[in-house]
Amino acid sequence: MADHVDIDTSDLPMDEETKNTMLELRRLQLEINKIELLKKKNDHDLQSKRDIAVLEKDKLQSDEITHNKDLYLEKARLELENALNTAKQKKCHDELTCKHELDILELKLQKEKLDLQIALREKQDALGLQSEKPEYLREPFVDGYLVISDRRIDLNGVIWQGTARHIIEQIEFFNNQSGEYPIFIVIDTCYGGSVREGLQIVKAMRYSRSPVYVVVKGFSASMSAVITTLAAKSFALPDAVILHHQLLNIAFGNVAEHREQLKILEEWNKRTLQPVAEKMGISLDEFTEQMYKHNIAGDWEEFADNAVKLKWVDYVVTDIRETGYTKKHLSENHKMFDGCCNESVDDAGNRYVKLPRLSPMDMYYIYNRDKYYRF
Repeated sequence: MADHVDIDTSDLPMDEETKNTMLELRRLQLEINKIELLKKKNDHDLQSKRDIAVLEKDKLQSDEITHNKDLYLEKARLELENALNTAKQKKCHDELTCKHELDILELKLQKEKLDLQIALREKQDALGLQSEKPEYLREPFVDGYLVISDRRIDLNGVIWQGTARHIIEQIEFFNNQSGEYPIFIVIDTCYGGSVREGLQIVKAMRYSRSPVYVVVKGFSASMSAVITTLAAKSFALPDAVILHHQLLNIAFGNVAEHREQLKILEEWNKRTLQPVAEKMGISLDEFTEQMYKHNIAGDWEEFADNAVKLKWVDYVVTDIRETGYTKKHLSENHKMFDGCCNESVDDAGNRYVKLPRLSPMDMYYIYNRDKYYRF
């Protein structure tokens, strides 16, 4: 498109007819400039409609919009500002007309930007998001506080048959999303449980593509304590309690069967507690001896600030920031033993929970001093 041209006749000698001709040419040139300006505006309006159509198409890709909201908004903002700056830089003979057109264009572009933001917000609300996206950090322990994203898994209650599958499926889900950022297993209160299930979780943590970190907020005992200690990194609030003890098994049968079950129990005990002892820098026998020195029943428990010295947990944190909670109404936590383990009362009036039967060759590793859990 031709640039705006002004014809200067002030320095040229001319008769009246020539002057009129030049004035007519000037008038025609101004008309041409006006037509060109209108054409530019129409072209820009058409281009804006095309841009809106493209953005509307992009809005349908909900996952891409959700995870790249900032990118889309920044791109739209830059395009709008570029169009506005381009329009302002164009020469316009009639300043009042040009300013009016620019004001209309600016209002229209602002409306397009607001419409896009509203559409993105509606898409977020449809997906249940109410606040800013979670914060993802490769190193989540920053300046004394721990940042937990929505790549988190709850581990509470009792570890029993099916718990490992639940945990491992979530680890693989987050691995398939990204292998770049850590996964958090968050423990409020976990009494331990199945050795077999627990060691499957430990193995899944060890071979995860993303690092799996354990966070203890309240109480982590028995198999849960092993999971905490053997994590790639573990964090705990200062008053959280970590408890280790020997494996527990209920033996049935004759003397030969007892010997056989004892042999199996010793093997499971070695496979479960040997890695913990090695991390502490002592032998398994020394670890066992220390358990009974600290407690006659062999239940060795420590607050997190002392557990760090024993290498049961890596870091004590005083500030945990859960950036993964983005909904106004949070759903209930996963129940590790849905539909079973209901509380009953025995003949003596004592409350108890009867644990479900484990698979053959499996056993419970659970803190149970008051016999609340029964087999």
